[in-house]
Amino acid sequence: MTITLVRVDDRVIHGQTMTRWSKVRPIDGFLIVGDSIIQDSLRKKVLKAAAGNLKIGIYSNAEGPTKVKQGMESKKNFFLISNSPQVFAEMVKNGADFGKELNVGPMNTREGAVVVGRTLALDDQDYDAFEYLASQGIDISFQLIPEEEKKSWHEVKAKYDSMKAKV
Repeated sequence: MTITLVRVDDRVIHGQTMTRWSKVRPIDGFLIVGDSIIQDSLRKKVLKAAAGNLKIGIYSNAEGPTKVKQGMESKKNFFLISNSPQVFAEMVKNGADFGKELNVGPMNTREGAVVVGRTLALDDQDYDAFEYLASQGIDISFQLIPEEEKKSWHEVKAKYDSMKAKV
């Protein structure tokens, strides 16, 4: 398998990605998928700078499944990252097969989201996307850096459900 890390991270490429994850998982480049990312020219420039000497491809949601297939067939190692679990759910619905593991990093507070952990806030669309991905046999783990203990979707879901019940 040449996609060595599949990750939801609202910052996409940043210090934790470059200094921590790239040390424990082999990487030659990044496959970044997300309509909101590809439409933001400033963000694309920042991501290209953050990638340093690693290759980077930034693709639309529609291009995602094709680029995932190409990445899986490549001899190079890639991190597949998006800023939203909805993008991964859409890719799976459109036939993408990136493996059976999804790592979730920072998903920070935003309007309508419920804070369920340190740097982790979910809204109903995130919840539905994670539920769909889990129903497709994808193991979802929440972990900012490799040295931290993973939390399962089951644990995060229970916290979200209890927090929503209080609202």
